[in-house]
Amino acid sequence: MAYRDGTDLILGFVIDETFWPLGHSTGCKISDSSETGERVTKEASSGKWKEKYIKSLAESIQADGFVYDGDDAAQKVGLPTLKEAWLAAKPVKARYAYRGEENTKYYEGDYVITSLENDGQAGDDEKYSITLENSGAITPHVPAGNNG
Repeated sequence: MAYRDGTDLILGFVIDETFWPLGHSTGCKISDSSETGERVTKEASSGKWKEKYIKSLAESIQADGFVYDGDDAAQKVGLPTLKEAWLAAKPVKARYAYRGEENTKYYEGDYVITSLENDGQAGDDEKYSITLENSGAITPHVPAGNNG
């Protein structure tokens, strides 16, 4: 068993049915959470234990990277594209998976951009960060020929 390298976790966007990785990315954090409820019946109320259940699931993604002015394909999804998507005020289709694995499982869904930051400090590289929250179901996809 080997540890996974964090640089292999790739976030990208599906634009016109084509997957475009987030350009010049430096970090990605995926947070899954559950809203829970408690169920207490008359039979169980005499005990000390409450029964929990899941009301809803939520996922948020935080990513950051460098702002780049070049013409390379990696700029397809950079700060200018992210800014346009935020201004459109509509969900975007995002996907994340591990780079370099053939027939890898990936997760995909619609997300809203809840935060987009541009950080340009004097004497330092200009950076951006984005926060996404799911808008509907997140679906796992397992390409044909892969059982995991």
